[in-house]
Amino acid sequence: ALGLPANAPRMDALLPYRADCINTDCDLTEVAGALSESPSARLCLYGAPGTGKTQWARELAERLSRPLLVRRASDLLDKYVGGTEARIRATFEQAQSDGAILLIDEADSFLQARDGAKAQWETSMVNEMLTAMESFDGIFVASTNLQDRLDAASARRFDFKVKFSPLDATQARQLFGDLLDRIGVPKEETPPAISFDALAGATPGDFANVARQVRLAPSKRNPRSVFQLLKKELEFRQAPLGSGRRIGFV
Repeated sequence: ALGLPANAPRMDALLPYRADCINTDCDLTEVAGALSESPSARLCLYGAPGTGKTQWARELAERLSRPLLVRRASDLLDKYVGGTEARIRATFEQAQSDGAILLIDEADSFLQARDGAKAQWETSMVNEMLTAMESFDGIFVASTNLQDRLDAASARRFDFKVKFSPLDATQARQLFGDLLDRIGVPKEETPPAISFDALAGATPGDFANVARQVRLAPSKRNPRSVFQLLKKELEFRQAPLGSGRRIGFV
């Protein structure tokens, strides 16, 4: 549909994974080493979208030479009563049978605080998830952008709770260079006036978004345009919802 070859590689997939551009509050290399020795743990990865939570789970599976079973809310939620619980149970059983690392994205959908539940099925869904987590003898990874919505009991079920944070200016410079390499622009063409302090707070996901944009807009394949696109991504993500001008008394 875009006029590209059918087998053209995805630009964002070509951006290299850089462990030194993942900001967390614990040493993930140490965690991965421990899991290679004892492959049984429950991890909660939380933080802003695009900070590398899902990608780290993929890298962990590759390092441990294990398959990765990924499930999202759309895969597990069922319209029938009891259906979601059955899907949750079947997913954990499949991961156990396959010896796979289980990654559930949007885990807050299944671990919402039960004291705010409005229907019985919401409580039973959380109960099923907590029970499945506790009995799972493998590596379970839950990722969420909304950790403040998690049920209090879930905190006791996780062996590691890892916070993922945005990039600092030095890391943004490194990923900027990687992006220029992928689009075939010499880094030497980067204007000296560019200050990467303006990109502090960006995420690897922002760079992936810009990679896709540049793929569709060849005229943007220059350092200055790429930098401006990255600033726009950061500004859009940081703008509060409904931040437009208001009318009347505030």
